[in-house]
This record gives sequence, structure tokens and C-alpha cells, in this order.
Amino acid sequence: MNHYWQALPAESPLKMRYAPPAIVEARYWAVIGTVVLGIVAAVYGAVLLGLLVTVGGLLWGAWMLREVAASQAAFAAWAGRQICLACVQQF
Repeated sequence: MNHYWQALPAESPLKMRYAPPAIVEARYWAVIGTVVLGIVAAVYGAVLLGLLVTVGGLLWGAWMLREVAASQAAFAAWAGRQICLACVQQF
């Protein structure tokens, strides 16, 4: 599918139809930094704020993990598709 999509001219209406799905980039270092910041805040006195930041960072990490897995699954499904060159349908 990738070779066919790349071979299409830029003005082709099929270029957008057969385009690969977007890949979500993981920002795990930002999540880890947020969790560590929350823990540090909780240890140095701002317990409630620290817990909120830590829980927020953990929820953000879980959401990001789910989004990355979904985008990788969508890309794998796209890469496994075949195109009939006679009728231009995907299967």
C-alpha cells in the first residue's frame, strides 16, 4: 500500500484517501518529569498539590500510552491493506 500511495501524483484525489494514519509521538520524559515534580512537591510540603500533579501525570501517561498504541495499530492495519488496481478498492 505504501508504494502505491507514494507513487500517486500530489494532485490525485486518491492521495488523501490512501494516506497513512498519523503516528502519535510519545512524550514519556515529560510524563515522568511531571510525576517526579509532583512527588517532590508532596515531599517538600505541598502535599495536596503534589498528589494532584502526580495523579495528573499518571493519568496523562496512561492516556498517552493508549493513544500511541491506537495509532500504531491503525498504522499496522493501514500497512497490511491491499489495493485492487482494477477497481481501486481496498481489502
